[in-house]
Amino acid sequence: MSNDRLIGDVVGVIVEKVLMEIGVTTHNKMVEILGEYNMTFSDCYRKPDVLNFALKEIFGNAYLCPVEKIRNELMGLDTDDRIHQFVKLVSES
Repeated sequence: MSNDRLIGDVVGVIVEKVLMEIGVTTHNKMVEILGEYNMTFSDCYRKPDVLNFALKEIFGNAYLCPVEKIRNELMGLDTDDRIHQFVKLVSES
């Protein structure tokens, strides 16, 4: 398994965990939006623009709240520049 794929899986689990903590309805809405793009949570790492769009659809102007929670969960991987870039792209307005 490649390192990128492993990071993608970890990011996917973290995104899913954060959304489940917010609520099942929120999680289900994300699943629906990702499905429209033929994506799973693990694909969010490779397509942060779609995750950014989906978070804005679900949370509106408050989308940075879950982004911050995702970033905090990724702290253990934070030394990886790819994680910094991912968080930056998901945070874009």
